Amino acid sequence: MRKPKITVIGGGTGIPVILKSLREKDVDIAAIVTVADDGGSSGELRKNIQQLTPPGDLRNVLVAMSDMPKFYEKVFQYRFSEEAGAFAGHPLGNIIIAGLSEMQGSTYNAMQLLSKFFHTTGKIYPSSDHPLTLHAVFKDGSEVAGESHIADHPGMIDHVYVTNT
Repeated sequence: MRKPKITVIGGGTGIPVILKSLREKDVDIAAIVTVADDGGSSGELRKNIQQLTPPGDLRNVLVAMSDMPKFYEKVFQYRFSEEAGAFAGHPLGNIIIAGLSEMQGSTYNAMQLLSKFFHTTGKIYPSSDHPLTLHAVFKDGSEVAGESHIADHPGMIDHVYVTNT
């Protein structure tokens, strides 16, 4: 019997938990990871590096799906202190993904390279090779752009859509 194939689509803090659990099962895993993050380190890097696909959710999925030693995981997830100047608050892994994306010509290529290096279980795909902006249109007709701003709106969402950034 062939292994079941499971594709997980998403981002944020939930997808790594699901992927870690799936790694323990006898299944083929693929993760399609959002590139609409505009908050935290990813948001800051997007402001400073034109056309950067935000790396934060990709970083967390890579760690969840890899067999990297705990020390490598700590290094990859290490967040620079507030005294670190331009690097303050950025996880080292985000900077590595941003640099490799530039070196390899795309975030997809960078993630394939890192997946091989860290021996991931399954495949990791950015949902786009270009940064996206998530928009929400609310029942009252108002609209908010940016994933980090949508949760702050008190209204009920009518629909969402994405645009190229």
